[in-house]
Amino acid sequence: MTTTPSTPRRRLLLLDFDGTVCLGDDPVLAYARRVDAILAARGEEGGVEAAVAHALAVEDLLAADIAFDETGFPRGVDQEPVERGAEPHRAPSAHPVSWPVQDGYQLVQLLARQRGLSDADAGQAFLGGREDLLARGLGTTDVHAPAGLAELLDEVRAEAGVVLATNAPAAAFGPWLETLGLTEAFDAVITDSRKPFGMPEVLRRAGELIGGEEPVPAQEILSVGDIWRNDHEHLAALGGTTLLIDRFATGLGEPDHRVQDFADAAPIIRSWARARARR
Repeated sequence: MTTTPSTPRRRLLLLDFDGTVCLGDDPVLAYARRVDAILAARGEEGGVEAAVAHALAVEDLLAADIAFDETGFPRGVDQEPVERGAEPHRAPSAHPVSWPVQDGYQLVQLLARQRGLSDADAGQAFLGGREDLLARGLGTTDVHAPAGLAELLDEVRAEAGVVLATNAPAAAFGPWLETLGLTEAFDAVITDSRKPFGMPEVLRRAGELIGGEEPVPAQEILSVGDIWRNDHEHLAALGGTTLLIDRFATGLGEPDHRVQDFADAAPIIRSWARARARR
């Protein structure tokens, strides 16, 4: 979905999707279930879904199933993550296996790699999990938007452009927004955004979509998301404002604002919009 504001906007609220405006653990567990299915088909040990389900239940991502090397670093994680593609023995990947992990998706990805799956395998498991939920019917899952989000975004759009940026694919994305009641909540939606490596392009496109030919200054952008590196690190380096929803209290990153859930983020977003309006 893309709409054009009646007048160019000079301020931008940039929102992440999973873990930010799309809540619920069923998508993570569906991803893990698909990983287990691939492992089972290869005669390999699974247990990823059970490990992730426990981690989410106790709100602690340091799962006992994570394997560490002799230095105490998780096996299978690049200590200096780079974008895949230059290495012929590895399939291209939009985002690296992360450590420390900040959400359930990253935990699934880490456990999948430690059990021998490639990035391409994990990517297919992620897509398969989404397809499974759509076939089941999103209305039967725990997928939901934060309370009052649609009303908040409607209020913010009176003062700033509102753009959603997600790594999720464009295919069949509409039903997710419909289930969340957010089909008309954004000025633009950017899918397949390849965060974190794609963040410079996300900012450029978002600025064009709401601001026209003139780029939106970084100082007039508020990013809201739950992964420091994916959603905030690049903008922070440019001088933008960052609001990290740190559900699992990782303490990672240096955001301007750190909250545990969207209920705590809402007044900060509202204050940001109103402060710019007063200016």
